[in-house]
Parts: sequence; C-alpha cells; structure tokens
Amino acid sequence: MDKMVRIALAAAFLAVPCAHAGPAEVTPAQTAELQKTVQVQQERITRLEAQMQNQGMIGLLNQVEALKAEVARLRGFQEEQAYQMEVAEKRVKDLFVDLDTRLNQVKELANRPSAPQADVIHLQPAQTLANLPTVAPPTADPDAESRAYGAAHALVKGGKYKEAVRAMQTFLGQYPSGSLAPNAVYWMGFSQVNLGDFPGAATAYQKLIDDYPGSSKAPDAMLSLARARIQSNELAQARATLEQLIGKYPTSKAAATGKKLLATLN
Repeated sequence: MDKMVRIALAAAFLAVPCAHAGPAEVTPAQTAELQKTVQVQQERITRLEAQMQNQGMIGLLNQVEALKAEVARLRGFQEEQAYQMEVAEKRVKDLFVDLDTRLNQVKELANRPSAPQADVIHLQPAQTLANLPTVAPPTADPDAESRAYGAAHALVKGGKYKEAVRAMQTFLGQYPSGSLAPNAVYWMGFSQVNLGDFPGAATAYQKLIDDYPGSSKAPDAMLSLARARIQSNELAQARATLEQLIGKYPTSKAAATGKKLLATLN
C-alpha cells in the first residue's frame, strides 16, 4: 500500500508544472533589440568623444593664439625700446653737432679783428629798423610727437586698453603723417582685441595695411587681422588674409606663423 501511494505521489508531482523554472531562453527579437540599444549607445559615446575632442582642440587653439599674441606684444615692446634708443642716440648726436657748431662760431669770433674805436664808427643814414636782421620764430618741439606716443604706449603696457585706444586716436589726430603713426594704429588694434572689440581691431589693422603698406608693422598687422577675423568667426576672410600675408611678405616671421595658422583652418 505504501509503495502504491509513493508511486501515485511521484506521478502527481511530475504532472504539476514546476513553480520555480530556470531562466527563459532569449529570443532572436530580444537579441536584435539589445544589439540596437548597444549600437545607439556606442554612437552617442562616439559623438561625445568627438565633441570633447573638438572642444579640446578649440581650447588648445585659443591658448596657442593667446600665447602668440603675448609674444607679439613682447616683440612689439622690444621694437619700441629699440626705437626709443635710436631716438635718444639721434638726440645725443644732434646735441654734439650743435655743440661743435657753437664752438666753431666762438673760434671764428675770437679770430676776427677787433672792432674799430667808437670815435671812427659812422652810422649810415639808411640804416633803420627795417634793415635790421629778423629773428626766426621759435620752432616746434621736435620731441613732442615722441612724448605723446610714449604716453599713449605706456597705457598699453599698463593694460589700460580703453584709455590706450583713446590716447592712440588722439595721437593719430595730431600726427596722422608722423613716423610713429603706423605703430599707433597697430597698438590701437591690439588694445581693441584685448577689449574684445574684434571688429574694431580688424578695422584698425586694415587701416594700417592700406595706409602704411611699407611699415615694418604691416606683416604683423595682417597676421593680427586674420586672428581678429577668426575670433569673429569670419573664417573665409581669415584664410584670404593669411594667404595674402604669405604671398606679400613670404620671408617675414608673421608669414611663418601665418602658414601654421592657415593649416589649422584648412
């Protein structure tokens, strides 16, 4: 009897569905859906990596351009100091020439025969005030331009760019044809760049290129113009300016830098 009961219970147990079945099999549809999800996530990761790479390249490019601008600023200061030394040397030479001239005049006066005695001096009746030698009017201060420029440039070196722009504009109004006018235009554009006024800087650099093409600042102005246009997202104009720089001033330092910058835009 017990044996029959055990057999019946075993048969009943086998007939009942297992309540704790193992893991269900993965269907082909589920596999395809999973693959699709993985592919979508992979594409998102790829896009994010590309964005991060682009942002990193842009950040590096901006850092490089900032360093190049700082190098240009330091090189400009060096050029200004060299110019000031040249002006000082010229003034010293002029002083020595003037001193030598005065010494020669003194020697000539010392070698002249003595004047006749007062009792033999006869004044001519025609000698009037109209016949007396005229005295030349005082000449303008030859160092005024250099001092005005130096004061404006000191504002650039001090980082007072807003004041520097106004000072350079005033200087150009007073000495539009002076020897320092191209430098004033260049540093005005440099100050506008540091103020974030890239269109204004581009206008200043273009003025230097158009009005003073023979200036030593012209190649640097073209390079700075291209950078200002890059900052304004005017990439086509920036490429054209760099190509013009390389073609017009191929041996300049600015052209060498321009070639590297052009390569990043192509």
